[in-house]
Amino acid sequence: MNLMTELNKKGTTIIMVTHDPHIAEYSRRTIRIADGRIVE
Repeated sequence: MNLMTELNKKGTTIIMVTHDPHIAEYSRRTIRIADGRIVE
C-alpha cells in the first residue's frame, strides 16, 4: 500500500477493488456496490 500511496501522491490514478474496509480507508474516494448497483 505504501507504493500505491506514493504513486498517487505523485499524480498517478489508481483504481482498486477490495472487500477489506481497512484497505478502502487509504482512498480519497470510494464507490460501494451491492447486488450489482452503486449504493454509495
